[in-house]
Amino acid sequence: MERLKYISGLNGVRAFAVIFVIIAHRFPQDHQVQVLPLGSMGVDIFFVLSGFLITRILFFYGMKSDSLNWAILRAFYWRRILRIFPIYYLTMLFLYLTKSVIGNNFEENIWWYLTYTSNFLIYYNEKWFGALAHLWSLAVEEQYYLFWPFLVLFIGRMRWLLLILILIILGTGYSYLFNEFSKVLTVNCLNTFGLGGLLAYVEIQRPRWSTIFFKILPFLAAFALIGFLNNYFNETWNKFPVRFVTSVIAVYIISVCLTKPKSILVGLLENRVLYFLGLISYGIYLYHNLVPRYWRYTLMKFNIDAPSVRYEFNYTEFVIQTLFIVFISYLSWIIIEKPILRLKSKYQYSTK
Repeated sequence: MERLKYISGLNGVRAFAVIFVIIAHRFPQDHQVQVLPLGSMGVDIFFVLSGFLITRILFFYGMKSDSLNWAILRAFYWRRILRIFPIYYLTMLFLYLTKSVIGNNFEENIWWYLTYTSNFLIYYNEKWFGALAHLWSLAVEEQYYLFWPFLVLFIGRMRWLLLILILIILGTGYSYLFNEFSKVLTVNCLNTFGLGGLLAYVEIQRPRWSTIFFKILPFLAAFALIGFLNNYFNETWNKFPVRFVTSVIAVYIISVCLTKPKSILVGLLENRVLYFLGLISYGIYLYHNLVPRYWRYTLMKFNIDAPSVRYEFNYTEFVIQTLFIVFISYLSWIIIEKPILRLKSKYQYSTK
């Protein structure tokens, strides 16, 4: 059976994305690291990766035979379910059983989380729900998984590029039309998925474009980076398209992983520590906002005075908590995720 080639360095990209998110969520808003929107950047990198990898799979197997589209869809959804649902719904169960600890109206809003629609909850209420706020991005990814495979596999190959361009234009333009909280809506994130999908399109569907595409991309990424840094240090444009610019830079980095596996950049991204963090990044992302809440509750329960109990930031406590998050994410990977992922072998993409 013909398979997609493995791409080195992507776990390192995931590692940087989740590190950005942890720093943004844990450091005080007036801390110097907050001069850059690291949290948004990390989430957008995850979206670009999803757009690239999911579209890459759909294009590769979708090109083989139109008659296999339903079989491809079935394999795709089962493999996504096995990867995403187990620890997510186990976490939901744990939060429900300890709802007095997590707070944030979890019991009242539980169906938003169970149905992966918490991004709409945030949008309609125009507020963030504390330790549960980060779940909006998982809702966006799940909503993207619902509609994109159907469009790709049943609209026809000749319209794939048009579909991708629509995603990019719609997602980029939508951000200028509504308020700040609209950024959590899936339609506002479509440009990230679309730009990742464009890279997959060039690789799988139009390899003859790759020479010119990969020559232009570094200049676009450099221009995006310069504009990004200039805007954030000089505050020249209030409506600067951060999501689009971050996505262009992410696409360039992924393209290096794809085309230059022996480059210095890929060597850095394949570092053992980054590879490990990227491997368990889903667990880290899912748990990273929750652990500090339970940490503080436990300390208060035993009358232990600590910076977190006083709502103060402390570097030592931050490091300890982060190491603990990595530890439980590793346990999650070994005990739950990895064994369940072995079931993926039952749902292979067929090319016959």
